[in-house]
Amino acid sequence: MNRPLLLELDHDTVTAQLDRVVPWLLTTRTLQSAYRKILEDTADEVGEPHIRAWLHEIAVPARQHEEAVADLHRAFGHPPVTGTKAAATRAVATALSAVRELTGEAQGVVAGARGRAWRHLRLLLLSNLDAISGFAVAEQLALALGRPAVVDITFPIVADKTRHQLLIRECFLEMASNAILYRRDV
Repeated sequence: MNRPLLLELDHDTVTAQLDRVVPWLLTTRTLQSAYRKILEDTADEVGEPHIRAWLHEIAVPARQHEEAVADLHRAFGHPPVTGTKAAATRAVATALSAVRELTGEAQGVVAGARGRAWRHLRLLLLSNLDAISGFAVAEQLALALGRPAVVDITFPIVADKTRHQLLIRECFLEMASNAILYRRDV
């Protein structure tokens, strides 16, 4: 018969584990910030009015999700990152989005795809997937550490971002034939 095993961890062990979460939260913020930047840039590039409108609509919650990382810090018992660390995180996110954009451009050109907006949609798919993973890992850390307040924050964000992922994918697929077969930007 399997019985649940309960362990009581001492204060120092719990504190050390909670401290190990902070770098992941910084990573999550960086991933979400890079995604949001690429999303905003891509939305402005898309010529199709309905796709541009959809992307602008999901940019609003993308900013909210980015700001929610401060709530995650508090839910894990840490103050939100401010000052130099926050500025460094923003700089890393900007650099990450720029590197991803260059990589996406190079991959799209090699693949024969015409159209910067379509190549950026492809990149947006990958970037959002990274950001989803950032929040999902934070959720798993919360479950491991018994922090239900974190799950209350991450669960709806992961659900929103997953819906957004499906929308981005549909936009990407809708524009694919124009970009690849007809070599048109849309």
